[in-house]
Amino acid sequence: MGLFSKKGTADTNYLGVDIGGSSIKLVELTNNNGRAQLVTYGYLERSLSGEGSKLIDQPEKTAEMIKKVLERSKVITKRAITALPAPAVFSSIISLSEISKKDLASPKKVTAAVEWEAKKVLPLPLEEMILDWKVIGNEDILKEDKGAKGDGAKIKNLQVLLTGAAKEVVQKYIQIFKKAGLDLISLETESFALARSMVGKDKSVVVLVDIGAVGTDISVVENAIPLLNRSLGVGGLSITNEISKTLNISIEQAEQFKRDLASNPEALGEGKTLPEIIERPIQSIIDEIEYTKNFYLEQPDNKGKKIERIVLSGGTASLFNLSEYFTDKLGIRSFIGNPWARIIYPQDLEPILESIGPRLATSIGLAMRDIE
Repeated sequence: MGLFSKKGTADTNYLGVDIGGSSIKLVELTNNNGRAQLVTYGYLERSLSGEGSKLIDQPEKTAEMIKKVLERSKVITKRAITALPAPAVFSSIISLSEISKKDLASPKKVTAAVEWEAKKVLPLPLEEMILDWKVIGNEDILKEDKGAKGDGAKIKNLQVLLTGAAKEVVQKYIQIFKKAGLDLISLETESFALARSMVGKDKSVVVLVDIGAVGTDISVVENAIPLLNRSLGVGGLSITNEISKTLNISIEQAEQFKRDLASNPEALGEGKTLPEIIERPIQSIIDEIEYTKNFYLEQPDNKGKKIERIVLSGGTASLFNLSEYFTDKLGIRSFIGNPWARIIYPQDLEPILESIGPRLATSIGLAMRDIE
């Protein structure tokens, strides 16, 4: 799904650019006979002691950061795809009751019906938002009509995933990419990009947990579609601040403490998977995952379903023992996802790509958008 798209040139390369809370991450992929192949990648972290304002609210500075990464990583293409952060996107499942199978082949008719229903749930007037929609279970609907005969038969309660963003927010991204000298060909949501790189075409129910520097996004994905998204303002920096405050050390020393956990197991304490000072902020994320999981499974249409696994991404996902801790606390197999699984890349780069994969997951998924 893309909140807007425009046709580009015959260029087969695509650049996924992830503007995070404190960093720029990008991955360039090319279309190799229908498979995504790595061209280059790069990232730039903002200083932890830098300004508190978000990068998206600093267009000049953010554009300069993007330019710097483009130059360092020797990016070839100008065709870029980026994502809106989850808190900036409105998402809802709506039902359409007066659509026929024949109408599904007419985007104009379905769009009109979606917009009519969207007016009832949108947080802003329709004219102030950019919308996108996706029919859920489209293939199944076309195969059978549940007893109805003919293309003119009405489909009862056609489920549509609606996403939208304020035009004002979208304009900020357009401005940044223009200043950076890139052609922004599409803008979508982070949850769809992550589902593309971390889940692929797997149809089982999966919880994606993306733990960034300043926040965590949680998505329940089924049939490769993010159906429920929640966010909370706890991320890697929250953990760092807790360590700094508790141990009375600097932010830089607290960051080093996190990195040293793997080589300093005595800091964990007997029988502990994580140090207590890290458990406290992580517990907020555990609670939010538990709430999101239960809310999803308690919906009438989801009775009998189960969460198959929890997939972690984001820079903080690599924190020592974090996936094991999630498995213990939630009782669901949890692990760090591999966004390179469907990408062709030089084998000699595998060790470094594996180590940076979690932080590049969104940008990889963005670059894959028009290839797979």
